[in-house]
Amino acid sequence: MNASVSVVCYKSKVLSNGKSPLMLRIYKDNKRKMIGLGVSILPKYWDFEKNKPTPRCPNKELIEKIILDKQVEYQRQILEFVAEQKEYTAALLVESKKVKLVNKTVGEFYKELLVNFRDSGNEGNRLVF
Repeated sequence: MNASVSVVCYKSKVLSNGKSPLMLRIYKDNKRKMIGLGVSILPKYWDFEKNKPTPRCPNKELIEKIILDKQVEYQRQILEFVAEQKEYTAALLVESKKVKLVNKTVGEFYKELLVNFRDSGNEGNRLVF
């Protein structure tokens, strides 16, 4: 079964300014995962039947662009999983999009910094480090 990606206005959670956050909802095998888009909107500017901003919504184009970009990003990841015939869940789909940080020691960080200075031609400052 394929996953579905949609956007909802999470009106049960009202922020202190009266707005409700927009959430990306991913369904896969009757499991749901919600991801915040970082955008909030007054519920009166959201069409709950069509799940999109109303025509009177301020910054409608910007909000639609943010929504479309996130939907395309997750749809592309779903297509990659399907093309590779990988098993995935909604949680795995979300985890694959998170940026992974690599732990380094201070010595490794400074060695990498010195190499970057050498490659960019800014070797004058490298003696400080």
